[in-house]
Amino acid sequence: MNLTVLVQNASFPQCETTNETADSKAGKTVAYAIIMLMSLIGNFAIVLVIYKTPRLRTTTNFLIANMAVSDLLLPLFAMPRTMTAVYFGANRWMIAGSFGLVTCKLAALFQDVSTAVSTQSLVLIAADRYYNVFSPVKAAVMSFKAVKITISLVWFNAVLLHSPYFYIYRLYVRDGKAYCLLNWSPPFPDDNQAQKIYFVLLYILLFILPLCTIASLYSAVILRLKRHQIPGQHQNENARKLREKRNRAVLQLSVVIVIVFVLCWTPFTTYAFLKFFKWNSPFCGSKHTVFIVYFVAHSISAINPCVYFLFSSSYRQGLKEVFSCFFCDVSSSRVFPVIGDEELEMRARARTFSTRDFLHL
Repeated sequence: MNLTVLVQNASFPQCETTNETADSKAGKTVAYAIIMLMSLIGNFAIVLVIYKTPRLRTTTNFLIANMAVSDLLLPLFAMPRTMTAVYFGANRWMIAGSFGLVTCKLAALFQDVSTAVSTQSLVLIAADRYYNVFSPVKAAVMSFKAVKITISLVWFNAVLLHSPYFYIYRLYVRDGKAYCLLNWSPPFPDDNQAQKIYFVLLYILLFILPLCTIASLYSAVILRLKRHQIPGQHQNENARKLREKRNRAVLQLSVVIVIVFVLCWTPFTTYAFLKFFKWNSPFCGSKHTVFIVYFVAHSISAINPCVYFLFSSSYRQGLKEVFSCFFCDVSSSRVFPVIGDEELEMRARARTFSTRDFLHL
């Protein structure tokens, strides 16, 4: 990683900027303050509910918790960069020196790693749903250790895909002001062409291929659920109905998450394609268009927790239980939790599975 890129009075392309009114800046600040607060509280609540509620510690919920952790990176790293651009101009960086260079690289890395982790997690959730529907008995005894290893690999792959950021993002100084910019040279003489190739590569790996995989898996799951042909031996009628009910509920939540992801990130990817292949490189679109594109993309971190609590009664019940624990006395009488669909399904299986199979559920 090149650490000697702080250059005085450097010449580099800049996006066209125009002065904004105080009302415009205030409106954008309020908008970002709202989604930042919602994102921090909502995603932290999701992780806390899953951690504190034993019955929610399933493979799908672990993956959802992983997405919530990745969504926390947006209000911590991406949103402050956008607000800095609103007040001080595009690509401005408020920290100079070696520490400013390191934070420039890490902030750019973490905000895009967040998206990469989310897309890979969505694929894993779809694969988990496919496995639960087509091999329900084996899925019931699936090792959580394997899920934790998979999550670690997801983060490793996300960082690996964005590892060029450690080199290409550099801190420049012009007229006493620091700017955090990417530059592919050396070794690539044409910086714009190199960025185009890298963007298309990431777009294919983190948008096109994952969405095609997700669409294929969910299509197969939906067809199987419609036909009521869920395989699995030693299941009575009650266990089968409970499994179908739970699969449909989790499938609905999973599909909504994917739809929200596509709706939030499609404007940004469209804008990026126009910037690279339609407009001239220094042109970044109108100031309000750029803000809206980034705002919609970043708002996914605030929308996702709302989707989880809206479409899952287990999350709502878990939140009530966790919230009540902060106010109940230690000496108070024990409060028995409400039994959810998953617990009912496990009890139904106990009447048909062997003792060994039940202990692994």
